[in-house]
Parts: sequence; structure tokens; C-alpha cells
Amino acid sequence: MKKTIISMALLLSVGTIMGQVDKAALKQAQKEAKVQMSEAQKINEAITARINEATEDEIISECKKGQALIRKAIKSEAIPENKLGEAYKISADMANYVNTSLLKKTEKQQAIDTLFFLSNLKVMTSALQGEAKYTKVTKGEAGNEKYLKGRLFNLAQCGNFYLYAAQLCGESKRYDKALEAFEIAMNYSTLYPEVAEQAKLSIPNDKIAYHAFHIAHEGKKYDKMSELYDRAVQYADGAEITKQVMLESYRECGDTLTWANKIREMTVKDPKANESYIQMLIGYYLRKDKEAGAESSLMMQYVDDIIATDPNILMAHYGKAHKYFEQEKYEEAFAEYQKCTEIKSDYYDAWYQCGLCKYKKALAMNATVSSIKDQTLAKKTLEMTKELFGEAIPFFEKARECAPDEPQKWAYELRQCYNVTGQKEKAEEMDKLM
Repeated sequence: MKKTIISMALLLSVGTIMGQVDKAALKQAQKEAKVQMSEAQKINEAITARINEATEDEIISECKKGQALIRKAIKSEAIPENKLGEAYKISADMANYVNTSLLKKTEKQQAIDTLFFLSNLKVMTSALQGEAKYTKVTKGEAGNEKYLKGRLFNLAQCGNFYLYAAQLCGESKRYDKALEAFEIAMNYSTLYPEVAEQAKLSIPNDKIAYHAFHIAHEGKKYDKMSELYDRAVQYADGAEITKQVMLESYRECGDTLTWANKIREMTVKDPKANESYIQMLIGYYLRKDKEAGAESSLMMQYVDDIIATDPNILMAHYGKAHKYFEQEKYEEAFAEYQKCTEIKSDYYDAWYQCGLCKYKKALAMNATVSSIKDQTLAKKTLEMTKELFGEAIPFFEKARECAPDEPQKWAYELRQCYNVTGQKEKAEEMDKLM
């Protein structure tokens, strides 16, 4: 029992000593903070007195000294609450002097430290917010209500300075800092709710996100790009380029699988709005099918999904026709190419390929004639061959209508078809054009 009593007494004794030490340390910290605040105020007053005669560099140099002092005082948390408003006012004043001086230097096309511009801006907005929070509002002719409204107006205007800071940091390739400035600008009303209604940035949030997204791409900050994408793509004037850059970033990272999956998801969901990407992905799947072998059907599965969503997508039918043609399935290819001509009546490639399907089928059939021993069957096969060449003619002629000044595209096949079907004059005309 005695041991327990002694232990309790010792604990109480230690607690008392600790309390005394804490009080002493707090008193010392308060004393130091008071001195720091006083010195910072003297520097601030001296700058204010010389503001019209001092150079920008002199103002910045003196403010840095004053800011270092007031920052220490505020961070110590030893300033009494009723004095915090005054402390933040000193900090805001000097940060504002620095901001003005740096802006004047940029107007004169003089180089400035972009990182310092951003860090000082953060100090200024934080200080203006702190001043508003800890300064008691007094009304009447001698009150500070009008003054504080002015300070809040200044805080509201600072949102645009963050956009400028982002631009400066981006130009100097400080991409992390540029993105930090953009984030502050985009979230300004949330970070500074006191001025949520007043803060009117010079450009809307979706456009800020757009610029931030492209800065992230320039800096190869791919995770940040993904984070910003949904907001950036809302900027209508830049939506298409934003989509392209986002997709291309996957390939830059070597992640072609994600690239393909993202395009597939986007195009199947809305084929009409993404036709250029459909053509791109068809090419990708064709290469993959070729690498995987004859059994692979990635491309056909893809275009079938597109057609299921929208049966009038030209490139989906053309891709399907191309695959059938490669496999020498000319009937199936012809049907798909014909669908292309229904969607786009002046589509040269589709008309030409329709004719080529008939032409290739005729050539293949003609190659078998010499091996047929039954003369009746051989003669019948030859007639069928001529019919197919004849059936090809209207499609080649339609192709000619679509590209009248490019005979190298259609004259050879038309000459062959005219010759086989006994149209010698037309065949000679084609000879002259070739």
C-alpha cells in the first residue's frame, strides 16, 4: 500500500513540474511571437512609407524578411486569438506588396521566380482568409466593416492570380506546381467559402480542367491526367483533342490493351460520335488477328458490336467487308460493300470493291474452266464467268463516276470486263485512258 501511495505522489509531483514547464515555455513562446510580430510590423510600415520610391527588388527583399518573422509568429500558435487578425493583416499586406512587385516585373518582361510567385500567393490568400476570420467586425463610421469587405474582395480576386501562377509554372516546366495552382483555382470557392459568391474566375472550371489536363500530359503526369479527364472533357471546344490525348497517353505508357479497351468502350457506346476512332481500332484488331492466326476474330466481334448499336456506321460495314474479302468470301463481302454504298452513295472504295468482288469471283471461276472435262459443264461455267464480269461492270462504272479524273483506279478492270463481254469500243476507250 505504501509503495502505491509513493508512486501516486511521484506522479502528481511530475505532473506539477510538467505543468510549470509548459507554462514557462508558453510564456516564452508568446514573448518571442510578440517580438517577431512587432519587428514584422515595423518592416511593413517602413515598406508602406517607401512604396512609391522603392524598386520592386527592394520591396521584395524587405518583405521576405518581414514575412519570415510573421510566419514564425503565426506558426508558433503563441499569438493570442484577439491579436491573430492583426498578425494575418501584416502577413497579407507584405504578401500583397510582393505580388504587386512581381506582377510589375512580368509586365516589364523581367524574369521572376515562378515558384516564389506561387508560394507568396498562397501566403497572401491564407493571410487574407485568416484576417477575415480573426478580426472582429465593427460597424459605424469609425468601424472596420467596409475595410474588411474590401479585403474579402481582394481575396475573391486572387483566384485569377492562381491561373496566372499555373501558366508561369507550366511555361517554366514546373508541372507539379502548375497543377497545384490549377487545383487551387478549380476549388477556390471551396477553399475560400467566405468569397464563394464573389469569386469569379476569368475562365470557367471546365476550361481550367482542360488546361490542367494538358499540362499534366506535357509533364507526363498520367495519373493526374486520368484524375482530370472527366472534368476536362466537359470543355466542349476542346473535348475532341482531350479524348485524343487521353487515348494516346495509354500508348505512350506502352499500355495498348487499355488504349484499345477504352476506344472500344467509347465507340460501342456512341458509334456516331466516334467514327474516326472506329477506323483506328479496326486497324488495330486486324493486326492482332493477323498475329494470332486464322481463327482470331477480334475485328469481326468488334464491328458486330458497333453495328448492333448503330447499323448505319460506314466503317463498321467496310471493316467487315474487308475481312470477308481477305478470306475470299466474295458473296458476304459484296453484301457489306453494298451496304456501304447505301450509307454513302458517292463512296468510291465501296463501289469499286463491289465490282472487285464480282471480278475476283469471275477470275476464280474462269481458272477452273480448263480443268473441267465435261464440255457442256465447261461451256456453262464459261458463260457464268462472262455473266459475273458483266455484273461487275455497273459497279466499276459507278466507281468511275465517283473518281472521274483518276482512271488509274478503275480503267484496267473495266477494260477487262468490256473485253470479256464483247464491248470492244468501250475496251479501247479504257486502253486510251490507261
